Amino acid sequence: MGRKDAPRFIVQSSLMQTDAHRIALIIEDDPTFGEVMLSAVHQLFGGWQAVLVRSGAEATEWLESGAPAPALALVDLGLPDVSGIDVISQLRARCPDIPILVVSVISAERSVLAAIRAGARGYILKDESVGQIAEALEQALLGNYPISPALARYLFKLAGAAELSDGLANLTPKELELLRHLARGRTYAEAGQEMGVAISTVQTHIRNLYRKLDVHSQVQAVTKAQDRGLI
Repeated sequence: MGRKDAPRFIVQSSLMQTDAHRIALIIEDDPTFGEVMLSAVHQLFGGWQAVLVRSGAEATEWLESGAPAPALALVDLGLPDVSGIDVISQLRARCPDIPILVVSVISAERSVLAAIRAGARGYILKDESVGQIAEALEQALLGNYPISPALARYLFKLAGAAELSDGLANLTPKELELLRHLARGRTYAEAGQEMGVAISTVQTHIRNLYRKLDVHSQVQAVTKAQDRGLI
C-alpha cells in the first residue's frame, strides 16, 4: 500500500519572524476571504505563522497531525462539510484557552448566539477591512471580545432580555399574586384585602416590583409580566 498523501495545508509566516512562531489557524473555504484573513494575521505584532485549511475535516486533520497547538483561530461558519459551530466546539475542547473568532458573512442572530455558546470570543463580519479584522484579532489576544458594530445592537438587546428575565425570576410569590390582582383592576386596598395584608405591605411590594422590573408605573409592571407570560 502506498503512503497516504499529506494534506495540502497553506502555511505562511509573517515578515517579522521570531524563533518561536505562534500559530493562527484559519478555517475558510473561500480563496478570496482566505487571503484576507492571511493578510490580517500578518499584520499582527510579532512572529505569527498562519495555517489556512479549507474545511472542518482539514481542521481536524491539522489538529491531529502533531503540529503545535494554535494560539489563535479564525473560523468561517459556512464550511463545505460541517457547521463552523461544530468546529468551534471542537477547537474549544482541544484548546480551551485560545481566542476563537468567527469571521463570516452570516449575521443571523441565532448564528451569533450559537457561536458564542460554542466558545467563540469574537464575531466579525467579512465586510470589515483587513485592518479592522487585524485590530479585532489584536483585541482578542488582549482578552477582549471584539464584535462587528452591526451585531452589537442584537447583543445589547439580548443582554436586556437576560436582565429582565433575572428580575422576573426574583419575584416573590406575594409579588406575583399582587401583579395578578392589579391585572384584574383591583385597587391597592382591594388587593391587600384579598391577600390578607395591610396596604403598607402592598406598597412595599409595589416598590420592590418597580425596582426588579425597572418600571415606573403599575401599567408598565403588569404589561411586562404579561409579556413574559407570568400572569
